[in-house]
Amino acid sequence: MMNFYNQGKPEYLTQHKQTDSSQVRLSVALVTRNRPESLERCLKSWRSQTVAPFEIVVSDDSDENYAPKIEDLAKQFNCVYTKGPRRGLYANRNHASLNCRGTHILSGDDDHTHPQDYVERILEVVESDRQRVWIFPERNYNEPNAPLLCPPELHRSGCGCTPKDPSDCAAIADGSSVYPRQIFDQGLRYDETYTFGPLWYLWGKVLRKYGWKISYSDATFIWHYALSENRFSNVKQLQNLLESTMYVLFVNALWIEPSLQNIMWSILYLSRRSICQDTMLGYTVKTRLGIKSVLNLLIQTWQFPNKLDSYQSKDFNKN
Repeated sequence: MMNFYNQGKPEYLTQHKQTDSSQVRLSVALVTRNRPESLERCLKSWRSQTVAPFEIVVSDDSDENYAPKIEDLAKQFNCVYTKGPRRGLYANRNHASLNCRGTHILSGDDDHTHPQDYVERILEVVESDRQRVWIFPERNYNEPNAPLLCPPELHRSGCGCTPKDPSDCAAIADGSSVYPRQIFDQGLRYDETYTFGPLWYLWGKVLRKYGWKISYSDATFIWHYALSENRFSNVKQLQNLLESTMYVLFVNALWIEPSLQNIMWSILYLSRRSICQDTMLGYTVKTRLGIKSVLNLLIQTWQFPNKLDSYQSKDFNKN
């Protein structure tokens, strides 16, 4: 049985202010995988808030040897625990969001911590307009005085660029965005084609296409404990990242914002990454896309409308 936040609150939680039932009910859709130490730090931060969220859903994509520790932590901090689908980061984000019961869903990552008034500030912003997506910035934990910047939106290269109008943009902050739950009720989902990659750029474009307004606020932020990872020297990982990047670019050019100009830019960057070695931010190696990767991303791109239709035709149960 799932241990929901409002069932059997531990004593230390009763000291915090609770949201009124007539107000926004903020669910936290927190994804995690194989990082119990990081998750514990994150949950301590969540449970130190001046205003407690309505619930915290921990969706766990961990391997079997990590899962028991993750589940114990979720119970210790009185969270909903659910096993993730193990199909990649964005399948896990969908799973976490679909297990939320609040009026609004706040995406969360296990390598984040938060100012103590994080939820309080977010509720104030959301109350100003409940029918839009709100995105919030991040700071690296070892750069405490770094400026707060709007997250990037999709650039013609497949990477990110600063939005021209942060109050009405296609940017997404993967671990600090707030979505009205109607978005998921109407069948919209993060794209799950790749287990990892810049699919958040595509998510922002899809939301805009379906009429949702996305706005940036610097009323609060998250601390990001960026971890050094072996993948930054892994050629295979880089190839997968380049493939998913080009997939995002082609889907946008053909299905989301179709135009001859977007198609031409996509072909140009695909040719460049197929002929010349390229890299991505943080990586210490270079590689190029092979014929197999190019064919796969083009096939996946062509199938995108069917994926979107399949999401919207499903009857998803909400807890």
